[in-house]
Amino acid sequence: MIPDPDIKKLFESPLVHKGYTVGDDPNLPAALPDASLEFLLTLARELEVKTTFEFGSGRSTVAFVKAGYSVTCLEDSQFWMQQTMGQLSEEDKRAADSFVRPLRPRLHGLMPVMDWEIDETIAAKIGEADLILIDSPYFPPFRESTLWSALLNNDLAVVVLDDTRIPTLSRICDRIASANPSLLHCRVEVGHTFDIFCRMHDTAQLKRAHTIEEVLKGWRRFFISFRAKPL
Repeated sequence: MIPDPDIKKLFESPLVHKGYTVGDDPNLPAALPDASLEFLLTLARELEVKTTFEFGSGRSTVAFVKAGYSVTCLEDSQFWMQQTMGQLSEEDKRAADSFVRPLRPRLHGLMPVMDWEIDETIAAKIGEADLILIDSPYFPPFRESTLWSALLNNDLAVVVLDDTRIPTLSRICDRIASANPSLLHCRVEVGHTFDIFCRMHDTAQLKRAHTIEEVLKGWRRFFISFRAKPL
């Protein structure tokens, strides 16, 4: 478990405030770029992380495993999970616990999303993690629900949400941070941009702070998402 003072220092440290390389990897625009991977590995070292949990799988999974961390990843695509595991040796695979579960229609407050149902097994794995990375579902606005699952099931882990350069996702993060002032939060402009959260053992009920307008937009995005779904 990460000591509380180390987490507090993180949110004030140069690590999360200095300038980094932003933008896509020209060869793999949808994947985490090298600068993002380097940041995540530095973050894990600084916090002396032992276990990580990932919503999604890919380059970060491989990087964490090869760096010696115990990794659990939850993926909705068997294809992408096979692609990821195919990059690991048999020895490395023993450090990776993987689950492939479909996304299901769910309500996040009054808004519909496509997200994972968190059963007891997955909840326990989330609860064991020191660092949680959210790089899925495929449609970024749905990750508000995934962020909620991470924060509700682990009140100490550092939670990293990717792709917050997307205005909708950055506004979601700002709303959650504003509605929950005890929640540690910062934005790191590296790669596709990360927003980082931590509850620091706070047991106060988290507030979604959805307005009627946001709920209506959420329903609209839900139907738009089916056109954005990858094959």
